[in-house]
Amino acid sequence: MVALVIMVALICQGNRIVQRVWQLLVVESPDRLLAKQLILALSNLLPIGCLKVLTYNDTYESKYNLLGGPLDIDIPLDANVLVLRIHAEEPALAANGSLESCRIQVRRRPIPNPRHPRLLDRYKQLLLDSEVHHTVLDATIRSTREHWVSKAKLIYQMSRQKEITPSLNITNVFNVVRGCSEQDRDVLTFWQEGLSKVYKESVIATIHQLPH
Repeated sequence: MVALVIMVALICQGNRIVQRVWQLLVVESPDRLLAKQLILALSNLLPIGCLKVLTYNDTYESKYNLLGGPLDIDIPLDANVLVLRIHAEEPALAANGSLESCRIQVRRRPIPNPRHPRLLDRYKQLLLDSEVHHTVLDATIRSTREHWVSKAKLIYQMSRQKEITPSLNITNVFNVVRGCSEQDRDVLTFWQEGLSKVYKESVIATIHQLPH
């Protein structure tokens, strides 16, 4: 079900769905349960540490990157946000929390991001492959997400080591890590914010113990 919902969302909007999930996305719906189901589905694209979720609220709050609200939720005109609207075409199914009969519409589009991260290509490849069974798809999305969390950790380690050890001759850590490039900077920088405080402190402590 989760994979199906994400796939429908991607087909509706292409690249921007995946790009905006790690920035700011609002789901409008008269039904709290439908908004919650779609938001929880989209949250699978992000590591848990990066999630700032409010599944339903009557007013707009920019501190959340996944927010659900009513159809008349007041969103500032200057907010760079993707707004989706979900409604049920078969209310009987929707009453049970099913999204099978729901239609997703794009109500507002953000300013496009010029950077095109490789993670986006990977998600699109997985989500638009009709031959991948939904259970396999869910597992593969989870594996892909964890793979990129590992990249974010490595980027964090190298960036902190570069700051603490000026002699480290690395001009751009994003070009050193395998499978990464400058195009992935926005994603990996955001995913580093989701790393735990304990992990970050342990990295700093380890670097200070290394011979300089």
